[in-house]
Amino acid sequence: MIRHRSILAAAGTGLVLLVAAALAHQPEGVVYRAFHFADAAVPVMDGDLADWDQVPEDYLFDLTHHEEIAAKLFDQYDRSDLDVRRAAVGWNERQNRLYFMAEVFDDVVRYSKPNTDSLDTFHSRLRGAHVHGADIWEIVIDADHGGELVVGHSEEAAEEMRHRSAYTQNYHLYMPPLNGEYWHWLWGKAMWLPDPQWSGMGYTFAGADTDSGTVTYETYLTPFDDLHPAGIDSSLVHDLEAGKVIGLSWAFLDADESDEKFDAFWSLSKRQGPRMCCAGEDLVDFLLVPPAESQAEAE
Repeated sequence: MIRHRSILAAAGTGLVLLVAAALAHQPEGVVYRAFHFADAAVPVMDGDLADWDQVPEDYLFDLTHHEEIAAKLFDQYDRSDLDVRRAAVGWNERQNRLYFMAEVFDDVVRYSKPNTDSLDTFHSRLRGAHVHGADIWEIVIDADHGGELVVGHSEEAAEEMRHRSAYTQNYHLYMPPLNGEYWHWLWGKAMWLPDPQWSGMGYTFAGADTDSGTVTYETYLTPFDDLHPAGIDSSLVHDLEAGKVIGLSWAFLDADESDEKFDAFWSLSKRQGPRMCCAGEDLVDFLLVPPAESQAEAE
């Protein structure tokens, strides 16, 4: 198991154990760390994870940091079925982006759907219809640490879609992209986000749909305090600051048997259902490590 270095004063190694009642995220009393990339060392979104070699091992997560919630496998790890070999998150102050990478082995890599247009209908964006049945990296970001909801703001569909993912964003990122193209599904109506100014990705996978193999994947996402369906002029981008703690979590959704649903939901926050996917208060706390500290650790 990979261990995380403490950020407590005078501490050496181990999990970060900052206890702060104001945070109240999951797991309680634990703060992980996001590595700061220098401007000249920001990862290129090409699926080649060599850019991440600068990130110390302390920042990396493997499968044992996750628990499977949907099928209630919890910590029954079967690396021959799915193996998160490593995953990490970093940030860059000038670009004001969060960067993610994952290297995942899967015995069935499922990434085909007959009609990706169905994912962009109002019904799909409201109900999450047709989304599952492929391998997904679900990433949820509550950058201002407000504990805001992803869904459930209003009983009126039109009003709900204004607020869905506005304050806490829920991304379903297809890993690899569906049919080799469709990669970005935000649970909400802000469908302008795949623009490279706000998000991007790169991956490698050599096999066909349902083959076994290893997917390497990297993405950058821009955090928002208010994400408006109308576009950037109506939205409020979050300003990432060194030393701040943000709410963030992810889960790897494994679809082996069906192109309509997933078989396993491996969660970093160990929360699912109306939890990790829908409420900022059930995310993980991540410290945005200051540039000087990250640089010293990388040397």
